Amino acid sequence: MAHAKPGNLTKADTSGAQTTIFSEKIEERRIILIGKLGAGKSHCGNGILGKQFFESRRCWSSVTRQCRYGSATRNKFLYRIYDTPGVNSPEELATSVDVETDIRRCLYCTSPGFHAIVLVLSAAERITKEDMAMLKKLDGLLGESAYKYMILMITKLEDDETVLHEMMTEAPQIVELNVKCRSRRVIFGNDATKIPDACVQKFDKMLTNLIKENAKQGSEYYRHKYYDEATKILEKDKSDYLKDHPDTSESVAFEIVRNRATEGLSPRDRELRSLNDPNCCTIS
Repeated sequence: MAHAKPGNLTKADTSGAQTTIFSEKIEERRIILIGKLGAGKSHCGNGILGKQFFESRRCWSSVTRQCRYGSATRNKFLYRIYDTPGVNSPEELATSVDVETDIRRCLYCTSPGFHAIVLVLSAAERITKEDMAMLKKLDGLLGESAYKYMILMITKLEDDETVLHEMMTEAPQIVELNVKCRSRRVIFGNDATKIPDACVQKFDKMLTNLIKENAKQGSEYYRHKYYDEATKILEKDKSDYLKDHPDTSESVAFEIVRNRATEGLSPRDRELRSLNDPNCCTIS
């Protein structure tokens, strides 16, 4: 597995300030959260991080308006979580939020790739034509290779596999999705304030097994087809950053500009957004 480099690693917040994340070598786990508006992605991200980082509340509008990055050290792992806008964000956001482009940009600006793609599904809603359209959209956005990195996260349901199994028998589309993910699924409870510890532990175990299996096959990371092109653009961002922060190491500077880019804060965001292929596919 990839390890973070020794030394104090810092990241920039939106004001440009730097925050120390850790001061010694530590294994990373990079995760992107994807799903419908209102499925509970931000709430799940907070549960994985073990702290309230992403804004999360029950409402009729999209809380996450752009990709957001958060990190925390838990159980001797550095979790890097990338929360994304709802795939079905309402039309009124179309002028300010390009969900597919934001997610795609997050995919190819994260180094050296994602260990896991967590697809968040709400058990409180019926499977609709809109849901099927979302899944089809994700196929085009992520590519077939995404399923070997995917974990299904079921929200708004008590931690009861029997109930989930009964629900799945009435939703063949979810059964098919579960098969593609090799039955990697975890229930994340029905508590709007806190994810149950037992659910988080099940997720951690599932994630560990997923990473080990993909590492054995020589494909530990999910990487977007435009990863290399995006890296060249971000090298320019790094050079600019180092001119203004000469005391920062190159590795830390690159980490900072990458995290900024995933949130749309790169000075070359237009170039990054132009890396768009209607027939987008991925490599790993």
